[in-house]
Amino acid sequence: MTQDANSNAAPANEGAGMEGKHPLDAIFHPRAVALVGVPSGESQGASLGFFTSLLEQGFHERLNHGLYPVNPKADEIRGFKAYHSLLETPDPVDHVISLIPARAVPMLVEQAIQKKVRSIHFFTAGFSETGDEEMANLERTMVEKLTAAGIRVLGPNCMGLYVPYEGLAFMNQFPKEPGNVMFVSQSGANAGDVVRGLGNRGVRFSKVISFGNGSDLRAHHFFDYAITDDETDLVTSYIEGVQDGPKFLTALKALARVKPVILLKGGLTGAGARAAHSHTGSLAGSTQIFDAVCRQVGAWRAETMDDLHDVSIAVTTGLKHVQGRGVCLVGGGGGTAVLASDALATAGLDVPPTPEATRKELSEFIPVAGTSINNPIDTNMGDAETTDRTLRIMARAENIDVIVTNASFGRNADEADLDELKRRATDQAERLAKLQQETGVPIVVLTRGTPHAVLEHFQYEAYRCGLAAYPTIQRAARAISAILQWRERREGLPTIF
Repeated sequence: MTQDANSNAAPANEGAGMEGKHPLDAIFHPRAVALVGVPSGESQGASLGFFTSLLEQGFHERLNHGLYPVNPKADEIRGFKAYHSLLETPDPVDHVISLIPARAVPMLVEQAIQKKVRSIHFFTAGFSETGDEEMANLERTMVEKLTAAGIRVLGPNCMGLYVPYEGLAFMNQFPKEPGNVMFVSQSGANAGDVVRGLGNRGVRFSKVISFGNGSDLRAHHFFDYAITDDETDLVTSYIEGVQDGPKFLTALKALARVKPVILLKGGLTGAGARAAHSHTGSLAGSTQIFDAVCRQVGAWRAETMDDLHDVSIAVTTGLKHVQGRGVCLVGGGGGTAVLASDALATAGLDVPPTPEATRKELSEFIPVAGTSINNPIDTNMGDAETTDRTLRIMARAENIDVIVTNASFGRNADEADLDELKRRATDQAERLAKLQQETGVPIVVLTRGTPHAVLEHFQYEAYRCGLAAYPTIQRAARAISAILQWRERREGLPTIF
């Protein structure tokens, strides 16, 4: 039996006007979505992927949404009634996803105008990014027509929107739970990698936008939107070429005053610039200029994608409260401690010796043989009581600002089944989070050595509890240092973390 989603659509006048809302708010809250060009077969290509992603998220089951596949050669797709044109779909249709070839776009543009949609996302590629003047002109013409009719355009050549609260997604296996992080990206692939990578570490998103060529809506539009978006506490972004430089700077400056902003700029080398131009038709700028802009406005420039991920974790967990460079390492001695100390020092952090009064406290229960009570602390991480007592004492030391410790799953962890490991992982995350809250000293957990089967679960639980977790001491050190440097660079600006 086919499903006609018309019965799920909201009344045509519901939400009209969006009084008091940002002009872009309607884009993120469509009452109904039409996908034009959905394949009728069992192909697993990207075009069908948009439809399956919406089904997986349950878009059509949430908030009275309508979902309409459009294909002139099909009457049914995946159990849903298929429509032969956009004009045949029930009213209202707020958002259209274009999956058709570039040459067929002009007809869709006319139908979208006639249908009075609010926004259209062109997954369709083959326009200005190709360097072909005819296709660049076609892009300009279609955008002029759409925007003149009050229709906003995402793309072309992009993945579009992921809004978990609404059940919108552009790839499969994205988290269904909404969160407080926005990601604005010129690259669809990078957008997908950020959602999955940070998602595996516990982060959840308010909105993710892949805007591709940026023929209409560009980074500065979404920065402006994020300023007043109550669902967003952190804004992250991947940019290849800055479009509308003055508007970009104005929006970024206003946003960075009120919310943390992390920017990753692609195309800062000659090779990267050429790749960016062939990817989205963007012209890249210099590292020095982009870095200066970030310093001026109080945003953080990530140097790599790992940095973007790691600083995002830092600024949305207890690590954002770190106030100084004194680090205590707990767990792992010998050569491991030496290399860890080197990594921290390289990042501009200190591993100060344990104060004498603190040493005396530790010596009461940590034996001398086979251990160390001089920072780095080497003790039995398999014993939760000993570990907790050690961490609590070190947190009181006057020269310690942050504690770095290892994930530990207790005695005989190798013999425990998955359910038991998950229980232990949750227990450890909650214990460490309680210590962090009670002492006021940030605790960072290294996941090196965590059984692969339980790694994602532990990362999720740690993040849920407000703990920053990192796979290596090097990445943890860079994240700690980034928070301190970022705060220093924001001197004179409002406090945001």
